[in-house]
Amino acid sequence: MTAHTARLAAYGAMGLPLAMVALPIYVQAPAYYTARLGMPLSTAGLILFLTRLVDTAQDPLLGRLADTLARGRGLSTALWIGALCLVGAFAALWMPPVAGVALAVWFALALVAIYAAHSFINVAYLAWGARLASDSDVLTRAAAWREGAGVIGVLIASAAPAWLLATDDQTPQRTMVPFIALFAVLLIGALYLLRFAPPWRMAP
Repeated sequence: MTAHTARLAAYGAMGLPLAMVALPIYVQAPAYYTARLGMPLSTAGLILFLTRLVDTAQDPLLGRLADTLARGRGLSTALWIGALCLVGAFAALWMPPVAGVALAVWFALALVAIYAAHSFINVAYLAWGARLASDSDVLTRAAAWREGAGVIGVLIASAAPAWLLATDDQTPQRTMVPFIALFAVLLIGALYLLRFAPPWRMAP
């Protein structure tokens, strides 16, 4: 592996942990909150719908923020803050300390926090990928590393949560702890590797 290829691989690694978030939220989380924690299915569906509306509205604002931070050299710090927020919100989603009406509020707030942190990191990450170079071949190879890592993340997210949530020998709030820990390690590790990726090329 050449040094340049290694730098593209360092960029692509972030695709893995980012791909681990969506599937558990849309597939396992509603089942977890309804079947294991007792939330009505209609309530879970409404919360998912409303929080996705919030996420849709905030994406352009997060993109503008990422671009502004990149110009001011503050993007790296913002990505670390976003990653810590994402890990905390993801853990909060699976380990709610409340029940009843408060559980619905907790679910909604956790989703909003996850969507905000994940969207900011993802928007900045994809924009970074589009500005790695002016050479289309380099951009294609960077995208290949990113999407390849993303496929691995989807496979992990498809198997691990389903397997963990199928066990009934522990309290629900502890079921997803191994997956949360794995996600945190992979996200922080991938964010560290970004320091070795090609720099964000500013638009003229």
